Amino acid sequence: MADWLTRPQFESEEEKHFSADEVIDAYFRGRRDQVEENKKVLLKTFSDNLERAKQVCEEFFATLEKNGIKSFFVSLRAESVTIFDAIFVVPAQKFLSHDFVNTAYGIAREKKKEINTPTFNFSFAFMPFTDSLDERSMLMDGYILKYGKK
Repeated sequence: MADWLTRPQFESEEEKHFSADEVIDAYFRGRRDQVEENKKVLLKTFSDNLERAKQVCEEFFATLEKNGIKSFFVSLRAESVTIFDAIFVVPAQKFLSHDFVNTAYGIAREKKKEINTPTFNFSFAFMPFTDSLDERSMLMDGYILKYGKK
């Protein structure tokens, strides 16, 4: 009976111990790698969302035109990685009309429902074109991108 062995039989390796310095170095290396990975993910998300916001602006610009509202231009700003605002500058006469409220704001509400997600939030705003329109102020408010038909 003495010839029986318990299987599988493993040879035990000596336990390895790490110094405090090695543990701290490994922690900081892992933390640095994670920060770099997070930067890449944020940059990719922002880049994708910015392209999507620009596309939404272009499509909405065309939609307004199809509905008889010719915009002078649209300015776009990014508030964060996921939040974007656009101001469509339209003729003052159109902006003040009752029809504009129903048409432009109605289309914007529907579009917003269609496109907004937990990782992409887009807001529409409208303002009338006037001689006193100060595009520098818009720029200072963060509306650094501008789109309009030439």
